[in-house]
Amino acid sequence: MDCTTVLLIYNEEQNIRPLTENIIDVYQKNKISGEILLVDDGSNDNSPKVCDTLASKNKYVKTIHHSTNKGRSYAIQTGFKHANGDVIILMDCDRQYNPYEIPLFLKKINDGYDVISGLRTHRADIFTRKLISRVYNHLIIQRSLNLDIKDQNSGFKAFKKKAAQGMNFNPDGYAGLHRFILPLAKINGYSITEIPISHYPRPAGKSYIKSYTVPIITFLDYVKFRKEYSMMRHK
Repeated sequence: MDCTTVLLIYNEEQNIRPLTENIIDVYQKNKISGEILLVDDGSNDNSPKVCDTLASKNKYVKTIHHSTNKGRSYAIQTGFKHANGDVIILMDCDRQYNPYEIPLFLKKINDGYDVISGLRTHRADIFTRKLISRVYNHLIIQRSLNLDIKDQNSGFKAFKKKAAQGMNFNPDGYAGLHRFILPLAKINGYSITEIPISHYPRPAGKSYIKSYTVPIITFLDYVKFRKEYSMMRHK
């Protein structure tokens, strides 16, 4: 199988169906042998039912449910573990990303890279989120962890299966290890690059990210990450 697109879902009942249908269309138009893995992270709206209905009616789609909301990092871990594709695409289910850009990621993987991260050149988010992200990417990702990446927290990424399942992505003990997923890939010796992607305002639902808590929990995770992976200082 060429590709598994993992949709990370928490209370996205209005977005799941149209995004899933778009991805199926991408597969068919580009002759991609692929599947869609709907990872429902303990949603308490109608998302679980929407996921199950889609999976029951389409051979491309399967669903995994978390019994409680475990967080984005654990949803990613589940996706990595259960994906069958040679390439694993991670994608937020908020429809802020364009699924018709999936072939761009696959092409870059075919060029030889292990990990591709989408770079939101024109990000459609509120000012505070963009500012926090800009500071984080500059001070932590680029300067402290020596990774030449401008948009670590983009919700649209691709991994060769060997990278996704070989990088020891274990969220235990972290509030959000996904914020360090690219540095972790680098530590494990995988090649990384970025490609420019589109980014749109959320058409339905709401974000559960609290901008006033993100800097604190990110800093605490950063301290833990540096302690556990101190070899980054020498790379």
